[in-house]
Formats: sequence, C-alpha cells, structure tokens
Amino acid sequence: MWSSTPHFILTDIFSHLPLVDVGQCLGVCQNWNIILQDEYYWKRRMKEDWGVTSLRRSSQPCSWISEYKRLHLMKSKRNAAPWATLNVHDDEVLHVAMSHCGHYIITSSKDKSLIIWKMSEYSARGITMFKRIYFPSWVAVVQSLFNEVDSLLLVSGVAEEPIMGQVMIYSFPKCQHIKTVNCIPYDSFGSWLGNTCFIVGDFDETNYSAVVTMHSVFENTSPKYIYSDPNSNQEYLYHCKSFETCSSKSDPHKKFLFYACSRSTLVNHSLAVAVFNGVMNSSSDFERDGLLAFTLNDDDDEDEHFKKSLLKSGKSYEPCDYNSYFKNIVDLKAAVIGINANKDLEKVFVNCRPWISEDNPIEISMDIQLKIFDFDLNLLRTISKAEAITPSSKFFLIHVSSSSLYAISGDEKGKIHVFDSNYNIHICSLTGHTDVVSCAVISPTNNNFICSVSDDHSIMFWDMSHTKKHSKFLAC
Repeated sequence: MWSSTPHFILTDIFSHLPLVDVGQCLGVCQNWNIILQDEYYWKRRMKEDWGVTSLRRSSQPCSWISEYKRLHLMKSKRNAAPWATLNVHDDEVLHVAMSHCGHYIITSSKDKSLIIWKMSEYSARGITMFKRIYFPSWVAVVQSLFNEVDSLLLVSGVAEEPIMGQVMIYSFPKCQHIKTVNCIPYDSFGSWLGNTCFIVGDFDETNYSAVVTMHSVFENTSPKYIYSDPNSNQEYLYHCKSFETCSSKSDPHKKFLFYACSRSTLVNHSLAVAVFNGVMNSSSDFERDGLLAFTLNDDDDEDEHFKKSLLKSGKSYEPCDYNSYFKNIVDLKAAVIGINANKDLEKVFVNCRPWISEDNPIEISMDIQLKIFDFDLNLLRTISKAEAITPSSKFFLIHVSSSSLYAISGDEKGKIHVFDSNYNIHICSLTGHTDVVSCAVISPTNNNFICSVSDDHSIMFWDMSHTKKHSKFLAC
C-alpha cells in the first residue's frame, strides 16, 4: 500500500511528524528517503513550523533544508550554558561592543571603568584583559564603541560634578586620550558617523530644542549643528543610545542616522531617520595601520601630535563634510530603549515598551517589543518576547544587536532572546544571568559567537555552533 501511495499524500503525512520520527522514516525505504530530502517537503515544513514562506536573500546559495537545519540547531541551544563567565567588574555592566576585526571586546560599567578584552581563540583561556581605563570623575561608563577600522574608541559616560554627559575619544590600541566633548542632558551620548568624525546629542537652550552636533576627532573646529527635525523645535534626545548610524549598502559615503525623539513627553517615543551625503572618512580614506604606531609624549599637544604622526606615516585624513536632509519620523507610542541598524539587510531593530494606553504615555507596558523596520521606517513586524520588571518611572535601556543572520536582545529578567534577522522570527531564549541583561552582541566575524553583560556584574560568552545532541534528520 505505502509503495503505491502518491508522493503528495506522503508529504502531507510526513509534514505532521515530529522530527525524531522523520529521522527514523529516512531509513525505511528509498522512496521515503527521496521524499524526505526533497526541497518541497522542507519548504512546507518551514511554513508550518516557522511561518517562513520565502528563502532569505544571500550571496551564498541556501536551500529549504539547510535553512531548516540552521534554525533547528539554533533553537536546540535554548538550554545551553555559557562556555565562559567573567566576574571582573565591581558593579553593573551596562554595555558591550566588539571590534570589527572580531579580536577585541569592550565592556562598560557603573564601576567607572571600561575593560578591553583580547580574544585569541573561542575558549575561556583565550580571553585576556588587554586594558582597563578608569574614569574617577564619572558616575558610570555607559557605552564604548570602536570606529569602523578599529583605530579609535568613542567612550560615553556621565560626569559627576557638575552632572552632564561626556564623550571621550581614545586611540586604539594605544588607548591615549584625544578629545572630550560635553553634552546636555546628561543621558545623551555619542556615536560614530565616520572613522574620524562623530555625533553627540545636545540641547540648544536658545531654541529650546534638542540637537545632534557633529565633531571631528583631529580638528579643533566648532561643532556642526544638526537639528533633530527641521519642522519642529519641540524634539528631545534623552537616551544614551538614542541614535544609531549606518552606512548605505550601495554608497559608502552615504550615511543614515536613526534616532529616538519625543514631542509630547520627556521619554523618547518616536523613531526618525535623516540621511547624510558627503565625505565621511570611510575605511579607504583613513586606514587602521596609520594609527597603530602612535604614541604621545607628555609635552606634546595631542591634536598636533596626531597630525604630525599622520604626515610621517604617509596617511591623511579628511575633515567632516556633508549635506543632510530629514527623511521620515514615526510615532511608536512606546518608550524607545534600544536601536540597531543593519546596513546589509537594510533593517532597523528597535526595542520599546509600548504605552498601556495611547492617550496616557506616562504608564508603559511590562512587555518589551522588538519592532523591525526597513530604512524608510515601514514597519515589517513586531515581536513580543522580552519582559520588563521596572516601573514606568524608571526603566532600563535594553540594547539590540544584529548580524547577517541573527538579532539578539536581553531583557530585565536575565534572558537573551535570539531572532532570525532575515525572517523576522523568534528562535530561542538563553538563560544564565541572574539580573537585567542590558546588552548582548554578536561577533561581526562569527554568527555563532555571542557576548552578553548584566547587572549581576558578569560577562558571559556563548557558542551557538556546538550542540551535543542532534536529531537524526540532520544527517540527511
């Protein structure tokens, strides 16, 4: 009977079987084996199990069965434990970032320090402390970012007296201080716009409006003011991760600035995008090798020394030059707590806590939503998986990170949530931290390597590639 059963009927039957049974059916006979390795079967399985109806765009060929395997393997990691845990910081760890080369990790903490970790291999013994920098006059180091060629560090924090936001620029790997910029209010901070220019959130008391100012690392010129919305002087930038910059996939000299702002409340509830065209010191303009040998003498003026070093090394830098225009703004009716832009996928991932009532922005939900937009700010999907515990009057920033395959976010209950960044679906959640996970990042060189930090003072490393148990169907 089974030998004469049409393939489409067998396919329908097999699509309802658990994967363990599918693995056993592979060895029953050649006919069943052919059906269970057919792309049509796995296309149907992807739709029923994951809700996916079309394959992701990729430079490398992918199939329905290979994509199903990838998602299944990642889901099987939901009970995985971190392969390394570090407890070096003395207070809450607020942020983590990785160098674009994948060899360095930088963590920022309320203990008034940042730590740069060097990774020689993906093992506990391969992680060593490279440098620790203290900021005794700060309340906390909130975030630290590498520029695109890993030659400079942008460090954001809160100064204690008088209380204000500060952004400091350091060389890397020498870690010599280059520049300091103050910003008001104290929880508006900085982000790289190019390799030698950066932006900072600030407040224009004359027009009583929030602005973004652009600064050059090596030039002592006045900052250039970029207003958050040319049609309104009622915009505010209040969170340290209020904006995210991203290069255009097609034009390296075109930049997108995504930022959170507010018209009606002190809490950011809108997402906006502006576009910059011009010279932005791209990787070809400013090479990493030109900074590796830099040292500072005690009697040298820092800016002049760097300019002389550039001339001696044969390198050059270009001043920030641009023309910009405001593109779009969307009211999310939610408190924005994290933004990430992915230039390869041309998507923006936004963590937010929605208002309980659209007419009452004071009370926000305990659900943390991940909203996914395209670069025109068209909403693609909303996923509710992360959870919060803090009240509306005091909530945490929960950063989101993404790669070509995955997006990840922490939550206030100590979990790390893994999403597929192409299919916009939730895959699994990791547990290990005992307090708020404010930030988790994926390695830019290895989609299976994750680093997370938490209010429990710990740094955890996760390898998503190794699985002890595989279903039998993975052998097909």
